[in-house]
Amino acid sequence: MIYLILILATLATSIVSGVLSMAGGMILMGVFGFLLSVPAAMVLHGVAQAFSNGSRVWLYRSHIRLAVLLPYTFGALLVLGVFSATVFVPDIGLVFILIGSFPLITLVLPKRINLDMEKAPIAFLSGIVVTVAQMLAGASGPVLDIFYVQSSLTRHEILGTKAVTQTLGHIIKLAYYAVLLGAAGSELPAWIFLAVVGAALAGNWIGKFVIERIDDRQFKSVGRYVIVVIGLVYITKGVVELYE
Repeated sequence: MIYLILILATLATSIVSGVLSMAGGMILMGVFGFLLSVPAAMVLHGVAQAFSNGSRVWLYRSHIRLAVLLPYTFGALLVLGVFSATVFVPDIGLVFILIGSFPLITLVLPKRINLDMEKAPIAFLSGIVVTVAQMLAGASGPVLDIFYVQSSLTRHEILGTKAVTQTLGHIIKLAYYAVLLGAAGSELPAWIFLAVVGAALAGNWIGKFVIERIDDRQFKSVGRYVIVVIGLVYITKGVVELYE
């Protein structure tokens, strides 16, 4: 039953991500965090999201803005070096609190702060901040959204460019936590990795049909309230975990 939940959650959240380019990874990490240990959840989530985002790279390959990717990658690799040197695994309570907090950050940032992803220094900063979020919480979509909301990119350019940066982040997270998986490896049979990959790809395929039926304004506004509600639930869960 647990494995069925993992697969169905991957399918559903991949559809969400394929339509909104947000929220899916955050919801999925919360589900995995409820059912698995932190290293196992990070690794399975990394596999599912790497393939989910990777398939969107292919679907929107002609819309990818390459100028954003180089400085972002430098920032992401810098974070990987720091984490590799410290070998840190977060507590599950901290994971839930961080996941839940990220959507709320987008609501309290002053409008005058211009975090335009198309500017190289901002893209580098995004690589650092977003990768730290992925390493600590497993999901970073709401944080990455902060760097796109003031850009002039279309929904297709956002989907393609974000897919590249998110795929890189999940590969980094996967490489880091796979080394630390250890005893948690017996927690996950090999077939579950193939199953979640299939579910992730199927969800993206379904989402592709939906995205063509909405405009840029709807794309940038839909889903904000949903992830805030989910965020509050996760914060509550994290606080309970820390005090148990």
